[in-house]
Amino acid sequence: MSIIQKIDKEQLIKLTGDPFADTGGLVIKYLWTLPDLKNAGIEKLIEFVAKIYVNKWDGKLHSFFLNSRITQPAFKGQRKIDEAIKYYKGLIEESETYQEGYCRISGRKTKIFSAGRDNHILSGSGTFINFHHNFETGLFLSKEILIRMFFVPIGLVQLSDKVALLNSNYARVTTFFVERNCKENLNAISNGTAEGVLKSEFNNPANALFNFADSYLNTHLKTLLEEEDEEDLFKEADISLSLYHFTNFGASPEVTIYILESKVFKFYAFCNRLMYVKEWQKFLRFHYRNSKHKGAVYNEDTNDWYSKNEKVNYETYKIWRNDVLEKLLMGKSILPNISRWNIEHKFPFIIVEKYQTIIKNMEKRTIDKIRQIADFIVVNKETDSIVKSIKRLNGEKSAHGLRQFIVKLNGENYNLNGKQPLVTVNDYADYLFPDGGNWREVRDVLLIAIYENLHAAHLELEVPVIEDEIESEN
Repeated sequence: MSIIQKIDKEQLIKLTGDPFADTGGLVIKYLWTLPDLKNAGIEKLIEFVAKIYVNKWDGKLHSFFLNSRITQPAFKGQRKIDEAIKYYKGLIEESETYQEGYCRISGRKTKIFSAGRDNHILSGSGTFINFHHNFETGLFLSKEILIRMFFVPIGLVQLSDKVALLNSNYARVTTFFVERNCKENLNAISNGTAEGVLKSEFNNPANALFNFADSYLNTHLKTLLEEEDEEDLFKEADISLSLYHFTNFGASPEVTIYILESKVFKFYAFCNRLMYVKEWQKFLRFHYRNSKHKGAVYNEDTNDWYSKNEKVNYETYKIWRNDVLEKLLMGKSILPNISRWNIEHKFPFIIVEKYQTIIKNMEKRTIDKIRQIADFIVVNKETDSIVKSIKRLNGEKSAHGLRQFIVKLNGENYNLNGKQPLVTVNDYADYLFPDGGNWREVRDVLLIAIYENLHAAHLELEVPVIEDEIESEN
């Protein structure tokens, strides 16, 4: 019986839900599309990547495998390749020690083999056997799953001091990024520039994740971003991204998982629609910062930063830290950032509305009522009173104070013979200050709505800036 007949080809590429196994499977699937590897047996693919790891990457797989056949310091050059091929051939031919059971990843009943840190990423073995049931020597996986692990490095990138794996709730999205990484890693090998896994230009996960989002939006959702059909865009943008930032090196294996939630991706996609992207990008790019360029000034007309009279374009400063992107990733409010920007710049209020309804789960009726209150303040007050209202809101530190401010406005509306109350009991209890609501969000949205009205009325006032606050109880 030939080697290839002892391998279930479908099990080499079938999705399992395990991010590492799925990445390895997608790499194998991609390699099978290459002209020289079409219809190749898995043993030929193993030899192909083993030669890359040793001859092109100098065996630099330490972030993936501990004391593997490739990283084993006792093996040199061709022997690394030979030992790797020998081991995986042993799996295929079942000459390696095995037992009957269920594969921990695929769930399939088959012959299973021990998986440790030498052949599996971020698993326990040796002194880490307490990670496993019954203190077994490691996980027990099918040979197909263990083979898949060997291919994982080709589908990843190096992000700062660790490796980055990107996974999504949609297989098509995961496939897009794995295939892109495969192409870039193999291109670097063809160009003779490869020294290991391809290094990302980014140094922090927040920038990298949103850059991944940009790549997918610009490649697969570009048409929807240009059209007016918001429902179709949101349906296609119901995507979450998980970035596994990890190392399996030495005695310090570590992984941090960063998640770009689907609601954040959906909001970010909306901001990149053709009719809003220009103003959104100006706002976003203003918030890049770098400790080496503390005196840098942003030019919103050119979208460039100027540091010591030298221009820094987007391709350079996009790797700087960005407060807005980090807050979106960490679930912190970006309303104070919008409020400060909105003092001197027009900003589409629809973005604020979508941020609150999509990410913060605020009722649309709450936003409509806030806008009505902002209209009242700007239309019915003198400029000095408008400034006082803004100062009051900026300095408000409690829900009680904001409630008093709203009640006072309701009285002023009555004194002006308002035909309808500015705020009804239902508005007050169900929408502005419901149980579990965040009064700071009401305050910040109100400030932004006031600034929008001031821009629309071409009123230039000297107004204070709201500062960032540490979020606490409502």
